[in-house]
Amino acid sequence: MRKLTHIPQLGWAYKIAGNTALCYPPYQYTIEITNICNLHCVFCPQADPNHAAVRPHGSLHLDDLALFLRRVTEARPADRHINFTLDGEPFCSCDFLRCVDLAVSAGYFPVFATNATQLDRESADRLITGGPFRASIDFASSRDIFESIRGRAGDFDLVRRNLLYLMEQAKHHPGIHLDIHDISSFTGTETRESLRKMRSLFPGRLPRRVRFAARNFHNFCGHLGRPETGGRYRLCPYPWTQLAVTHTGDCVACCRDVCGRTVLGNVFRQSVMDIWNGPKYRELRQNLIDRRPDLHAACAACDLPYSSGPRWKIPYMARSLLGR
Repeated sequence: MRKLTHIPQLGWAYKIAGNTALCYPPYQYTIEITNICNLHCVFCPQADPNHAAVRPHGSLHLDDLALFLRRVTEARPADRHINFTLDGEPFCSCDFLRCVDLAVSAGYFPVFATNATQLDRESADRLITGGPFRASIDFASSRDIFESIRGRAGDFDLVRRNLLYLMEQAKHHPGIHLDIHDISSFTGTETRESLRKMRSLFPGRLPRRVRFAARNFHNFCGHLGRPETGGRYRLCPYPWTQLAVTHTGDCVACCRDVCGRTVLGNVFRQSVMDIWNGPKYRELRQNLIDRRPDLHAACAACDLPYSSGPRWKIPYMARSLLGR
């Protein structure tokens, strides 16, 4: 299936027809490398001391990733990106770089989020020799902000040093794509000025593949409090676009469901399309159409349907899908 065929079908099913059985496979695929993390950011469920009790710690095995990639290939995806993101820090898994290699060898483009504390020169060089990739990394406009909400003492300088090396390598290696996000807004800092200040911490002339943006926070399915539900309700796009998978193969409601509250199938035991059009996925879609997110544990306290901003505009959605 090609993108220019897939995206119109997706748009019709989601925005116009409200279909619950879909004629196309998932557009985006996310699989968790590990749910272990070396940081406990205040805005993340990892900061909850009981988080590990919700889903026991573990990591993705290479054989299971190979099975997952076969399942995805059988579904004939239009998009060749594989996101190694859900819960945890991927570099906490000793197999992460081998997972990246496996995805590349299967013809996929790896995308991942990392806190970059372990992304030193050796790891960066190893990534670069493996092939193209996109890394999403959170940073901040000041040491005080970063080390109060994300890192430990010394992590601001460590991450900046690792980013500077990656940016320098990006000048010579066109396969490096970096998205650097300013998380300072979590503290109430003015977004535009903070982003300008963070950008000034890095070289002025960088490839266009190195991008800077402000992080828009969500509440991690209720971890940061319940949303205000008095505003306009918007239909969540994730059940029409994305398959999100834990390291144990469970397919969860979306990439925000890091606690695995709503499990819709298991890709290690079922095909992608059997899950995607199975009764649990269809029930989830119908309940969201009926404005009943409260019927699903992952959705009940999620703020996405009541959020605002450009994410709900068709041009933004199209750019997001075509750019991945």
